[in-house]
Amino acid sequence: MMKRKESFSKLNIVITGTPGVGKTTIARALSEKLGLKLMELNKLAKDIGAINGMDERREAQIINEGKIRRELEKILSKDYGYVIEGHWGEIVPKKFVDYVIVIRTHPLVLMERLRKRGYSEGKIRENAQSELLDYCLIKSVEAFGEERVFEYDNTKGDLEEVIREIIKMIEEGVGPKPGSINWIEILEREGKIKEIL
Repeated sequence: MMKRKESFSKLNIVITGTPGVGKTTIARALSEKLGLKLMELNKLAKDIGAINGMDERREAQIINEGKIRRELEKILSKDYGYVIEGHWGEIVPKKFVDYVIVIRTHPLVLMERLRKRGYSEGKIRENAQSELLDYCLIKSVEAFGEERVFEYDNTKGDLEEVIREIIKMIEEGVGPKPGSINWIEILEREGKIKEIL
């Protein structure tokens, strides 16, 4: 449990989640609010030449995880105080991670956000299904352990509220733990599960 604001400079916080949940916007705002450096994993991968082309079928970049991990190890072993953002946040070496916030969004709202970004219908459906099945959450728990991982529902997209809640989680060490959001149950209750599948 962390109580003092000055302690934020000693933290590394991973912000992860499915594409379209708002993690980049949240990570930028959080790093600014806490005075932490921002590390965007996509940008880092490009900067160090760790993108090995595209998987055309999945419309996804092929990354060199080993190269990215080695670079992260080099950076984080010398320097602390980062908000690290990316939908493959699980590749950050565990020993450098204090908190992981998995940003969540209702799958139907996520589909609308991705349509506005111009994603193909196949990619929209793939990402909505990943969100439905807790893909980023499961990967985070496997990589970092349940005690470091919190999830936050960003369906409303209220940035000030999100930042306030994340800071509170970190200060108090308490917040929505993995499994607190169940999209399958919610969509079944709404009678809309077939729209995702």
